[in-house]
Amino acid sequence: MDTESVLKLTREGATKVMDAVLKEAESRGRNVGVAVVDTGGHLLVFSRMDNASLTTISVAQNKARCAAFTGFPTGKKSKAGNERSDHHALAITLAAGTDKMVTMQGGVPIKVKGQVVGGVAVSGAGHSDGEIAQIGAAVLEA
Repeated sequence: MDTESVLKLTREGATKVMDAVLKEAESRGRNVGVAVVDTGGHLLVFSRMDNASLTTISVAQNKARCAAFTGFPTGKKSKAGNERSDHHALAITLAAGTDKMVTMQGGVPIKVKGQVVGGVAVSGAGHSDGEIAQIGAAVLEA
């Protein structure tokens, strides 16, 4: 077979993911930036809560892009589940490019019917970034 059908994340779907993330962050009293990208890492929707740091803009976008590219949550664990050392995590990021690889948790792939359709990421909630992003990613899985 030379071609196959693929699912595509729409702006409407991306907005549902973003809204779920913002609702969860607000319920936790966290001020975050949230980015939702398509499978190519292109930004579909973004929002930054009123008191979120300006750094959440680029960090959330890079985390989302990485999750979409790899199909795996960002962080220091590899796909095989191995914990990377700080040195190894930094080396991977520098080799791949900081706009493509992020080894901080907080980016989660968005999957529908087992197929990666994009990525969602949160920045600004510290160690809760990944948990909050996962809630958004799960919206379309149902």
